[in-house]
Amino acid sequence: MNSNLRYEHLKRITETQKPYRGTTDKYPFDDRKHNYKYFYPREVNGETEYHVGYYHKWEMQSMTTEEFNAKKSSMNSKELKKWREQEKWDTDARTHKPTGYYEKDVKNPKVDLIIRSDNTVEIVTNSFHQGMRMIFSAWNYANGVFQSSVAHGGIVYRRKDNGTVITIPIFKHIRFNMDTMAIHESVKYLATYKTVDRKLSKQAMNIYQDKLNGAYAFITCMDKESFIGDMGSVLKDLFPEDSEHYYWGKEKQDNAIALADKMFFEKPVEAIYTYMRAFRVSYYLSGYAHPSDWLKGFKKKFAKHINVKHDTFTKEYLTHLENFKSSPWNIDITIDGKMVERLT
Repeated sequence: MNSNLRYEHLKRITETQKPYRGTTDKYPFDDRKHNYKYFYPREVNGETEYHVGYYHKWEMQSMTTEEFNAKKSSMNSKELKKWREQEKWDTDARTHKPTGYYEKDVKNPKVDLIIRSDNTVEIVTNSFHQGMRMIFSAWNYANGVFQSSVAHGGIVYRRKDNGTVITIPIFKHIRFNMDTMAIHESVKYLATYKTVDRKLSKQAMNIYQDKLNGAYAFITCMDKESFIGDMGSVLKDLFPEDSEHYYWGKEKQDNAIALADKMFFEKPVEAIYTYMRAFRVSYYLSGYAHPSDWLKGFKKKFAKHINVKHDTFTKEYLTHLENFKSSPWNIDITIDGKMVERLT
């Protein structure tokens, strides 16, 4: 991690530097000019811990028009400029109209990390975006970096130790030692990995294979123009309002997959078209792709769908004492049997 975030370093700052002007306990953990990199000392159970923030959170404060009119005479010009009349759009009048409230934006500090005297860090942020990962990371693998990893299912913390890259998952309230990467006893997690059982997968796919073979024969006989036209016509009948929309959200995708599952054995070709749209197979193809290219993309996605639908997995478990590894499938992390939500 960033060496500026070590407990002893933060403690030394509070002893040798003054707080930011206008505050009694806000200190910089980096260049003093960067007032968006800050921390606050806090006394908790007789121990001093440091609450670290990167940038601030903006919140809305409001009051009624009557309250505002009563108070504005006592406001200075700087404070008065912060307030604005709240409006909403009136569709019938085609104009904005007042709501009876005044509002202003308030900048408040936020807590992303908690550094404690045992040199552990607890992640308490709700969002671990790229800028935050860069600021809180060290400059090299040897001292630890935060990274986003699709293969690991979200944000991870990694450090190279004697040529081996050690990885731990990052989720809200995980707490670990900055020096050893040891997981604190309060958040000892269990990671569950899924591996496809080929025998179970084959048995599940055999349920659909006859219908798939017939549909594949029909689709591959078409030229590109006929295929695109036929698929477009089917999707327009099934989804008259959404068929031409480029992006479908998760809800629409899930509904389309459910519909395709329902009609697969009666109308396999129409079902495959629907799967293709829900799986966004076209995203990976050019406009000149042959139907056989579409089927290649579909087969990969459909196989994954069947494995999930029929639960053809065996499970492997890794504890907090083992190196966190990647997986092509979702990795479930639990603490005392309760699922935790990964930061992404």
